[in-house]
Amino acid sequence: MFTHKNFLAALFGVAVLSVLSACGGSSSDSNNSATATDSNSDNDTGTGTGTTAACDTPATELSSAFLEFVAAPNVTVVLSEDGCSVSLESAGKPDHTSSYWDAGNASGLYVEPEDASLFAAQRSPGDIEDYTNDFNLTVSVSPQLASSSSATPLGAIGIALSGAPIFNDSEGNGDVSLGVIQGFDRNGAHTGPQTYHYHLEPKAISHDDDALVGIMADGFFIFGRRCYAVGDYPTDLDESNGHSTVTLYTGSGAEDAEYHYHVSTEQYLNGDYYLIFPGNFQGTPSDIN
Repeated sequence: MFTHKNFLAALFGVAVLSVLSACGGSSSDSNNSATATDSNSDNDTGTGTGTTAACDTPATELSSAFLEFVAAPNVTVVLSEDGCSVSLESAGKPDHTSSYWDAGNASGLYVEPEDASLFAAQRSPGDIEDYTNDFNLTVSVSPQLASSSSATPLGAIGIALSGAPIFNDSEGNGDVSLGVIQGFDRNGAHTGPQTYHYHLEPKAISHDDDALVGIMADGFFIFGRRCYAVGDYPTDLDESNGHSTVTLYTGSGAEDAEYHYHVSTEQYLNGDYYLIFPGNFQGTPSDIN
């Protein structure tokens, strides 16, 4: 596992270490990491007016999970000058295959749907190439649980490792229905008025495992259905499918536990469907715009 000094150097360049002394933080090799809801909307704006709180130890609180986003080809990661917040930017186009890429396959990522006739009848209009987006999310390096949860809106509520946005369990006219799901690709996603987005477990990123899926608008990471700490499905999740345990990106001690979300472990509509995020934000969400 990266030490924080090596991690920061790999992530933002050695020059970022000057942030630590300028802000009063430590540049030691300690292994601490960060602690701790669709919609076919007509815009790509997320929710909330959340603010990025000041941090006690700038940048040293930054989770090494951000290295996954740095390595992702469709996501840009920028650390703030004071080392207390991180900005993620994406055009919303995934780095994996989908039946929603243009069938001419100029992208090299088009795949035939599993049931071509059903998909043709139920698919959402538009191809991934048809949309131009710029999703921006700024989160604290040390997100905190809020005093009360807040409902997710229609639109982007998180950014996945693929670069595509995460949406909740709703369409503009109600909950995601079986008919809508029949128009999804293999990653539980479809196109909306302005973007390709996920509602269900994105199998190209995580499929019945403990992999990092993305980051939600309140700054908390979201993982697959399984829990790294126990090697199985978690049994202590709150109403937002979140809990505090160690992860692949933390130390192994009890003091290293951090709050994070999981893809829902409950089957949706009695099928092999698992919603990414059907609950409320447990932190204070920032805008995704």
